[in-house]
Amino acid sequence: MIKSISKKQGIVLIIMMSCLFHLHAQQPNHIVGDWWFWPDYTLGERAKNTKDYQWQYPRMFSPAVVQETLPYRFLDVHPTDRISNILPAGYITGQAFTVELWMINHVNHPVGAAVLMHQQQSSTELSWLMGYYHNQLVFSISPEKPDTAREASTISYTLEKRGWKGRWLHVVGTCDGRHLRLFVNGELVEERSGMASPPRGGNDLEIAAYTKQEPYMQLGDLVKNVRLLDHALNQNEITARFSLLQNMVENGKLLPDQFHFNAGPYLNDVTQESIQLVWETDRPARAVVRYGETLPLMDSLVLAPQAGERHEGMVSSHIRKAKLDKLKAGTPYFYEIEAIDAAGDTIRSGICTFGTAKPADTPYAFAIIGDTEGRPHINNRIAQLVWDERPDFGLHLGDITDGGDKDNKYEWNYEYFTGMGQLVERLPFFTVPGNGEGDLYWHLRYHALPDTQAYYHFSYGNADFFMLDSNKPEEFAPGGKQYQWLEEKLKASTARWKFVAHHHAVYSADEDDYGNSWKEKAALGDTHIQEIVPLYEKYGVDMVFYGHLHTYQRTFPLKGGQADKQGVIYIQAGGAGGNLEDFTPTRAWYNAKTYRGHHYCTIHIMGDELNFKMYDVDGRLRDYLDRHKSED
Repeated sequence: MIKSISKKQGIVLIIMMSCLFHLHAQQPNHIVGDWWFWPDYTLGERAKNTKDYQWQYPRMFSPAVVQETLPYRFLDVHPTDRISNILPAGYITGQAFTVELWMINHVNHPVGAAVLMHQQQSSTELSWLMGYYHNQLVFSISPEKPDTAREASTISYTLEKRGWKGRWLHVVGTCDGRHLRLFVNGELVEERSGMASPPRGGNDLEIAAYTKQEPYMQLGDLVKNVRLLDHALNQNEITARFSLLQNMVENGKLLPDQFHFNAGPYLNDVTQESIQLVWETDRPARAVVRYGETLPLMDSLVLAPQAGERHEGMVSSHIRKAKLDKLKAGTPYFYEIEAIDAAGDTIRSGICTFGTAKPADTPYAFAIIGDTEGRPHINNRIAQLVWDERPDFGLHLGDITDGGDKDNKYEWNYEYFTGMGQLVERLPFFTVPGNGEGDLYWHLRYHALPDTQAYYHFSYGNADFFMLDSNKPEEFAPGGKQYQWLEEKLKASTARWKFVAHHHAVYSADEDDYGNSWKEKAALGDTHIQEIVPLYEKYGVDMVFYGHLHTYQRTFPLKGGQADKQGVIYIQAGGAGGNLEDFTPTRAWYNAKTYRGHHYCTIHIMGDELNFKMYDVDGRLRDYLDRHKSED
């Protein structure tokens, strides 16, 4: 079940891990430790902007030189992150204790975490362990003994479901000196009695993550909270605790008590004269937005406190929006949001930056991402790479969340804003909704776009952008609402470059979304969405961007159902975080390039010249295209 590894592993990642730490060793409810974890998702160098809830991980005092404990393989899997030296000085566990793990698992590869108590005065032996990997749970006070010797002192349990909302697991192990009990999401699932001996004392707690199957995943992506208590909680106490955690998730609160931003700042709808800001706090608050071309910030906008919005199921939100106008074109600005709650507590966003839209005759660049979905660790990686490119704005092609509809607010707070927050507070984004947020409930609340509808138009430089809502495919048919709207907009457009973005695919060689290509001929695209293609071809649209399929694909220029140099190029860029998909076993006739892997795209435009690039999540160039209007 668990084995020590003789090869030592460094703990640099432990030191860099960001989390919130509360220690209540002397409180009457006997909480030894209550650790809230948060991944280290900030930009590098001088753009690093750590939020209040991302405190640097505080280790207990230790001498200059410390001999590390050996890492342990759990269920024969090596750890990727390890945190230790977090217990109060002199603390030794007794025969009774409770250990809790609160986790979110939204990936399709096996990952896990474990809490291990090292024996007093021993760096190589364990007192007890509680761990999770894939669908297996283990709680043991003799984890290193052979199976036959630890039957009464070990609980092994196989999960049949992924957890509450298909994502969340509250795993609790209790020991009263005679019984071991294991609880999952408030329910007792198994217990053991008749232990041969009580658990041995321990004084060094270790928290480990096992995430090798998910590159870039940090412990704080999986584990949100670990608690250790010096007594065995009862069923009612555990049920109440699970209910409290559920309430936090439903409301999108990242921390139980601390005043904090749980979304944003989020930049939207940038023009030459204005920009829109969106943010959320966990409670009602007065806000002051300070901004200017230089520091210190001299201009300000004050927003009075609001009660917030009530939603079904006792859910509340405190989302605020502000428009900064009368700005200068093509100009860099600084800004900061300050929020003050009813108690007078103050939080600040930190000094952030943005640039207003550039004049039409100026070169510009933008990024393209899609399907960020449920992998903040991939979102974070792409956010950092996009930031290094310093584009002027970004397009998001939908599935911002995997299922962030009305009942799943947490996917915005715990996933999208967690992974992308450090980028979207500096780079304005224009988005279209995917099926993941197809009800538009939170999509419209978390965005301040050029139109209150989910489809709209904007201009930047010498280009026009037409952003559509493909969740309503009937509106893409001739005579449909968006079909008519788009034709009017395209007729009126005099822009040198024309781009369309929506979520669902016009052409795609996905292996099974349009028929199982391993058994039959596939349709190679969404035939309902294809009804709008004649408009793209008639009015000279240059490129169409979409996601939905979690792969990359670029077509040849297409017109009239065949390759044509004067045609439209279709870019499928759905690889910013969702579970990767695959292609048909034979190449589709229209494909110029395919790639299976997480990715992002950039476009640079200077007059009649366009340069397109696609990079993978490691920053390697995977596709490249130049277009010259003069040659069309």
